[in-house]
Amino acid sequence: MQISQVLQALGQFASGLAPASRSVRPLEIDFDTADTPGPFEQAAIGQWKTEDGSILIDLRPDGQFHKAKPAAGAQHVGRYAVDRSKLYFEGETGWVALGKLKRGTLSIGEKRFRKA
Repeated sequence: MQISQVLQALGQFASGLAPASRSVRPLEIDFDTADTPGPFEQAAIGQWKTEDGSILIDLRPDGQFHKAKPAAGAQHVGRYAVDRSKLYFEGETGWVALGKLKRGTLSIGEKRFRKA
């Protein structure tokens, strides 16, 4: 069993234990107040999609992101920060993810994204 399947199963188990209504907490990513994005930020800004088009991510210059799963009708928003080739994501409900940008491919977990 792959580690991602184990983590997914644990997440489903934990969601059954958690209260049905979760409060939204403030985002914790701390941004430097730079006026212009650096080269790493500029490489990350834009729209990204998986090869099959099932997930779309819009990384905006102001540090906000919008994630959409058109087939499921799901949308998420949050903030992201860039540290060289690493991207740190934090959603509106508090989930966090680490992305890596390498040779025009954005990897978040097992998902691979290319610029749209």
